[in-house]
Amino acid sequence: EEEEEEEDWLRLRPQDPLSSQCCGSGCRPCVFDTYERDLERWTRARESRDRSLLAEDRAAGPRNDTVLSTESFSAFPLESVEVLTSDTCLYRFKLPTGGSLGLGLGQHLVLRGAVEGLEVQRAYTPISPVSAEGYCEFLIKVYTEGLMSHYIQTWKEGDLVQWRGPFGGFLYKPNTVCHGS
Repeated sequence: EEEEEEEDWLRLRPQDPLSSQCCGSGCRPCVFDTYERDLERWTRARESRDRSLLAEDRAAGPRNDTVLSTESFSAFPLESVEVLTSDTCLYRFKLPTGGSLGLGLGQHLVLRGAVEGLEVQRAYTPISPVSAEGYCEFLIKVYTEGLMSHYIQTWKEGDLVQWRGPFGGFLYKPNTVCHGS
């Protein structure tokens, strides 16, 4: 029985992220940060033999109504695909709450996909207006050798696609000039 319990705990252990799961854009938290946090939580829960500790972050504090999280992925249904050139399409996703992404200047989302059993993550910037309600759009060029491109080319209308964010951004001050150092 003790051996079975140990096997159960090992099944609950967070999986080490692969380097391909990092989008390389400097996101905070990065997939590696999230893994370290989840591993620490799992270790505390295992040591105390209390599985309820595995969900402590999800239960803490009030939830907000945003559709995005830097901590976890949200699934958006693919609403339409408009082919613009032989290698570029406009992808429109329906937002679950009917609201808007509310991203600031220079912000992007991270897309998660799987190709041949390998999880891949890449950063993409929506091109829909900030005020767009109920949808977001991405203009994406696919590359013959691109891992994420192979995943994107499998999309069909109605597919659920995993996004997290927002990340990035910079402060925009109208009528000012930045003189680099």
